[in-house]
Amino acid sequence: MWSMTGFGKSNGVFEGKKRSIEIRSLNGKGLDLTLKLPALYRALEPEFRAVIAAGLERGKIDVGLHLEDQETANPENIDWNLAQGYLKEFKLLASANNLPLHDWLTAVTQLPGVVKTNVSEPSEVERAFMLSLLEEALSATQTFRYSEGANLKKDLEQVLEALQSLLQDLEPLEQERYANTRQRLTNAVNELSADSVDAGRLEQEVLFYLDKLDISEEKIRLRSHINYFQETLNEGNSSGKKLGFIVQEMGREINTIGSKSNHAIMQRKVVEMKNHLEKLKEQVQNVL
Repeated sequence: MWSMTGFGKSNGVFEGKKRSIEIRSLNGKGLDLTLKLPALYRALEPEFRAVIAAGLERGKIDVGLHLEDQETANPENIDWNLAQGYLKEFKLLASANNLPLHDWLTAVTQLPGVVKTNVSEPSEVERAFMLSLLEEALSATQTFRYSEGANLKKDLEQVLEALQSLLQDLEPLEQERYANTRQRLTNAVNELSADSVDAGRLEQEVLFYLDKLDISEEKIRLRSHINYFQETLNEGNSSGKKLGFIVQEMGREINTIGSKSNHAIMQRKVVEMKNHLEKLKEQVQNVL
């Protein structure tokens, strides 16, 4: 089982220049990928995205490619006409508003299209090097995810054991509840006039009332969901969404048990079960 929480990093040197890739991953319903690449490697973005999506599947993923020596773009040429046009407009603006003309040169050179740079695409050899660096970072992230998943699985299994234990605790309480309910109904009937009571009909009504309080089916279904959850944990493929659906079904059965448990201690047990169920919901959100 894998968690969606992960981190991976890789470093390498290409033609004397150090390159590093960092991947950070958190839980998410789908693939939410943020990819930060320097201009030099912008052409690799589609390929990077495809490789990352195939390797990590889903989650909120941030990927950054860092250059140890940031390459500065050397001006190949300046668009003089565009620069002079901008500068002329700045002067007119300053004159019309009686503003001093300060360092407009810096502002002009930062405007789009004034300074042209020559950023070439990476060669095929460099492209292969960067992809191998990405694969290395992905492998480290997957290892991290697997390790986190193993810890997460232990936590989930502990919660399942707690739910199983609470289900068993309900057994003696059910019998006590039946006995108390039947005695209470019998006492209420004894206070009535014997002539006004049909004994056969009374027994049917008592049985019908007790049947409405029966939680046997809910317990069977809840145990079945818990077993299915455990089986799904042991599957080798991604199972986070599937586990989420199973937790929803478990919640339905626990709610029904709570609505039928007109017994103080049983209701406390149900509250504890709901508390454990919330833990399951939170933890399952991080399962890939």
